Parts: sequence; C-alpha cells; structure tokens
Amino acid sequence: MGPAAPLLAWLLALGPLRLGAAPPDTRKCDPQEALIVGGTSKLQKEGQVLVYQCPEGQFPYPTPLRQCRANSRWSPLIARDGRTLAKAECRAIQCPGPVDFENGHFHPRQPRYNISQTLTFECFEGYTLWGPHNRTCLPNGKWSGETTVCDDGEGQCRDPGIPIGARKDGKNYRVEDRVRYTCQRGLGMFGSKERTCLESGAWSGTEPECRDKSTYDTPQEVSAAFIASLSETAEVADANRTFSESVKRRIRIQPGGSMNIYLVLDASDSVGEGKFSHARNALLQLIEKISSYGVFPHYGIVTFATFAHTVVRTFDPESSDADWVINKLGELQYAKHSLQAGTNTRRALETVYNMMITQEQIEKRSGHKQAPVINSTRHVLILMTDGNTNMGGSPVPVVNQIRELLSIGRDIHNPREDYLDIYVFGIGALVNQESIAELASKKPDEKHTFHLEKIQDLEETFQNMIDESETLSMCGLSLSHKTATPLEKNPWHISIKVARPGKGVESCKGALVSPYFVLTAAHCFDINDQAHWITVDVGKTTSNKVVSLFSHPDYNIGKLRSERISEFYDYDVALVKLEKRVTFSPETRPICLPCTEGTTRALRRPHPKTSCQDHERQLLKVGDVPSFFVHEKKPALERKEVLIKNGPKKWACQADAKKATIYVNVTDVAQVVTPRFLCTGGIEPVVDPNTCKGDSGGPLIITQNRRYIQVGVISWGVFDVCNLKNKGKVPPYARDFHLNLFTVLPWLKEKLAEEQLGFL
Repeated sequence: MGPAAPLLAWLLALGPLRLGAAPPDTRKCDPQEALIVGGTSKLQKEGQVLVYQCPEGQFPYPTPLRQCRANSRWSPLIARDGRTLAKAECRAIQCPGPVDFENGHFHPRQPRYNISQTLTFECFEGYTLWGPHNRTCLPNGKWSGETTVCDDGEGQCRDPGIPIGARKDGKNYRVEDRVRYTCQRGLGMFGSKERTCLESGAWSGTEPECRDKSTYDTPQEVSAAFIASLSETAEVADANRTFSESVKRRIRIQPGGSMNIYLVLDASDSVGEGKFSHARNALLQLIEKISSYGVFPHYGIVTFATFAHTVVRTFDPESSDADWVINKLGELQYAKHSLQAGTNTRRALETVYNMMITQEQIEKRSGHKQAPVINSTRHVLILMTDGNTNMGGSPVPVVNQIRELLSIGRDIHNPREDYLDIYVFGIGALVNQESIAELASKKPDEKHTFHLEKIQDLEETFQNMIDESETLSMCGLSLSHKTATPLEKNPWHISIKVARPGKGVESCKGALVSPYFVLTAAHCFDINDQAHWITVDVGKTTSNKVVSLFSHPDYNIGKLRSERISEFYDYDVALVKLEKRVTFSPETRPICLPCTEGTTRALRRPHPKTSCQDHERQLLKVGDVPSFFVHEKKPALERKEVLIKNGPKKWACQADAKKATIYVNVTDVAQVVTPRFLCTGGIEPVVDPNTCKGDSGGPLIITQNRRYIQVGVISWGVFDVCNLKNKGKVPPYARDFHLNLFTVLPWLKEKLAEEQLGFL
C-alpha cells in the first residue's frame, strides 16, 4: 500500500429546533412589525422565523433572525451593550477591537474597526514581538494574520497571547500551568477556553477565536486550515511523530491507507428537506472526489433527528466500495425522519460509538487480538448539526467515550491525537457557534470548527482541502470547483503550432498523455514537417520544443486518390515527443488512455483481472454514449457535450459522411468511414455541437467517476459549421468523426513503452 489516506471532515449547521411530533404551531407574528432598516426580510419555518438579509459588505444588527414567540410577538432586539432596540438595521461589517494586550501597546484604539483598517502592535523594552506587527480588518469581519504576542522568554511555554476580542486569566507559563479565555459580550468563541502548558513547550488545545455571529469563514480559509496529512498505519505507527509547522493544512490524497470516515447527517426539522438534500449532494461529490484518487476508506453513514438511522456501517463488506456507498447515500431521503423531527445529536454519536465497538469485536474475532485495527485506523467524523441539541442530553460525553475507546489522551507520552478528527462546519445564520465548537476536535495549531455563509461554499471548500502534490501524475484528474481556471478544469489541453517556412502557421490541438508525449491527429502534419518547426503550449508554458513526431504507419491521406477521393483519414493519429519532461501541476496533468492501469483505477475495476475488452465494454456501451470535446476560444476553454452514436443511430451517422464535399465521388461510405472511427453530431436524440477546424487533434473524452478518459482523436467533419458564412445554417447531417483509440492500441503501446502507463 502507498502512504497516506485523506484527512477531511465536515459539519453543516442551520437553525433553532423544535421537538418532533409536536402539534401544529398556531402562533402568528406580523412581519411588518419587524422590518429591518436598509435590508430585506424573509419568513421561514411556516412563518415562525424571520431572517434578515443585507447588501454585500453589511450585516443585520443586532441579530440575523427573529422568532415568533408564544404571545405572537417577535423576539426582542438586544444590542451588544444589553439595550433593547426598536428596529434592526443593516450595518457595515466591522472587526472587533482588542480588549487587552499585554507587555506592549497597539494603535489606533477603537471598539470597532472598518474593513481595510490596520492595527499596529509594539512591544515594551525587553519583550520580543511574535506574530505580525500589523493586522488588517478583512471583508468578512476577521483580522488578518495570527495573534500578536510580546514575550519575555521567561516561561517554559511561550506567552500564548490574547486573541483580539478576548480576555485571558493566567500569567504563568510553566509546565502544567493553565490559562483561561473569555470573549467580550456579543462575541462567540471558537477553539479552547482553557489551555495547558505541555512538557514539549507547546500549549494544549486550539487557540481561541472571538467572533461576531455575522462573521463567516471563506472556503479558502477553511481549506487552508487543515493540517496533519494522514499516512497509512505502517508509516505512522509512531504516535510521537510530529509534523512540521510549515506543512500545509490540506488533505494529502494518496493511494492506500487505513481510515474510517463517518458521515453523520442532521435530518431534523430545523434543517429542512432542501438543505438536507444539498448537504447530501455535497457529500456525494466529496466521496466521488476521494475515490477518484484511488483512495478507499471505510464509510459509516448515520442520519438523525429524534432517532438515529444507520445507512452504512464501516464493517459492511461494501463499506469501502465508493460506488456502493454513493448509491446508498444517493437513495437517502429526508422523509425518513420527517415525523420525528427533533434533534438528538447524542443518539447519533452513540450510534457511531457502537459501530466502532462492533467493528473492534469483529476484528478481534478475525485474529487481530493483539493490535485491533480499530486502534490503528484513522477515524474522521463528519457531522451535520447546528449545535442546538434539544433531546437526549449533551453529546459531549459521547465524544469522550469515543476518545477512550480509541485510547486517545490516556498516555501523556503517547496521546494518539492523530487517530480521531471531528471537524465542525456551521452554514448560514442559524448556528449556535459555541455549541458546535464544543463538539469539534481541539488540537494545537489546528482548526476544527468553521462557519460558512452558504451551502454552495462546500464544494469549493472540499476541493481546496485536497493537497494533490502526490497525485498530480495520476491520469484523468481535474479541478472542478467554480473558481478553478479553464486550464485547471482541462489540464490535459494542448495547443500545437506548425510554422512551415514560407507557408505560415497551422494550429491543432492535442492531449497530454505522459510527461513527454502529446497525442494528436496525423493530418495536422505534412510528410516533410520537421520537429523543430513544431512547438507545443502545455499549461502556462508556451512554445515547448519538440524532438520527434510519430504518425501511425498506416496513415496515408492520399491512399484513395486513384479512386478520385482526395482525402482519406483512416489511422489519423500521431504522437509528439517533447524535448523536456513536463512538470505536472494543477494546470498540467495527463489524461487517461484506454487499456492502461490508470484507467483501470479510474473505472474502479479490479486489477490485474481487468482486460482491455472490459474497458471498451464499460466506456463504449451500445447506444448513445455521453462524451465531450474541448473548444478553445481564447482565453476560454469550453466543453462541448456530444453523443457518440454507438447503437441504432450509428449507421445513419456514418452514412452522412457521403454528404461531405470531399466525398462526392464516394459510392460506398465504408470506403472512407472505416471501423476505426467514432461518429458524433446530428440532431437525434438531441442537437450535438460540432467541432471546428482548429479543434483537430483534440481528445474526445468520456467521464467516469469524475475521471476523464480519452477514447478518440478529433479527425474530420462533414460540414464546416464554424465558417462565418454558414453561421446559423447547420444542417442535420453535420457529423464529426474521431479516431477510435481502442483500434490503435498496439501502436500506442509500442510508442509509449517507456512512459510506464501500464498498458494491459
């Protein structure tokens, strides 16, 4: 097994809760009596909750929502100083000011600071400044940088400092000394309320953070806050292993490893069906993403409201089969808990705890008596709740039971903290910040509690959480979140230029298939073309030099000229070898080729039992096969979705080849459409986009399990739909033909023999 499995987790959160099975609420409050100045309001929960919305850069003060009370009056508006206000209003987002700062001074001194305003810190003589000299108020109401500290170096632990907006109790920093933190009124605390000076000179727990309820983490902040990439059991058996402070807080995705991931989804009334569905879909995408890297942890899935419902158990035989888990999660319906819609977080965590115990018992019966796998496996708990538990009691004691079961924290010299991570993500305005923070793991220099503004931020967060440094060479991967660049979404995309002396420049496209080779069409080149005339744009690196050009030996464009057929594109495939090895990056990585080990992993098929025929049957099924090509219209790259006609429509698609102007003398379409072509285009069952002349040589791609596999090379078309004079007049017989890579595999295997692609 290779090193490392992914580390990740997540928790969704939304609003105050009601007990399940309660009688219908008859309270009615007039929304006109609770308008907000400068913003708008929206009724939710059958008119029982009024949510305020403000323009960008502003937040609803003093609260983002109001509840309809039993007396049919809206809940009061309490200001930070305790006064009752008559109206809510939209205020500019600001950052809180420091309550205290030891052994130095700061300026300017204000209770609140505007966005882009800067705080400057100075230390008294004899003290050393740690952290930033200047901190800036960010657009989300948080301060840039870490806590600034003035330390005299006298303690065994460095002065932990006072986070902005907090007060600290405790000024001794010897081993086992403790400091305690509280936030000023109106601010919620994330992190540890109490920290202890350890023998290592570090402080226990997570540095606290005091923040407004209107303050959200950005997806970039969340993904940047993950650390301690997990390795497989054999590599990290030494629990005293430490990680460099410079290690990025991201998930390292590598094949192999041992990990359990528990998805615990809140289905209570406060979440609602719509947000529950969004949360489920986000997790589906996350599992797809994890599995696309060839990493297969064991999953456990639990939903809960008044009661807990187990969907998948970590000890189920299929629990590491991503397809099976995805199907089970995809079938999950909110209605399972609709009639019992309280919030019993404790019961949900008890279900996870019991799942761990059962797994341990099974492992012991399987012969792991001396070293149960449950205690050498990394456990990640992904929880969905808003922290407002209204049934079953506090869930915190169950977290402590889980830690005890996994032998975490028993031995000060071997705390095993790496073996459990509970990350808490709250989403939206209706979040009990302190309650969700209490459930999350608290580790030095790590952050496990987050508050995102909207559920749409989740996918971007998950994508950014992944450190791809170990998987850049894996084929068929790309970034897919909304902020990804066109090259990050299509990192295999290659532009080829042939500058023939005195004849101008011809352009084609291709696909990166290995560190040295680009796959393209043979017709992009003339028989007399020399390698030094060809340059290739790879990712952001332009004009890469070429050392060799290999066209398929059976390609001969003039083969049928004696039959008055001027162009013949059979075997229209070529390989271009680059002078220098490509350095893979998010903008530059290879696509998968059929019948290789990389594609076997992408298709999640067993190896070495999988054959090339298995690949072909799975990728080119009988019927209309969804695929796409990439059209370049600088600076954009646009994916064009088409259907490969590989069923009853195949003959009609091929027959339209005779309508091409170059084939007016063709009597039998089989003369020019050999078995080595795939056909797209036409208007049945839907209108397919068509390729343009400059798209030649580019890949025809099929998506499987969020991996991208090239099955064809764009070769020729019946009708030039990109000619301006023909704009808007695309006929139904406009078809495109692509060289089928399954038919030239012996040649590919020969030419790419040294590229270690693992051809089957």
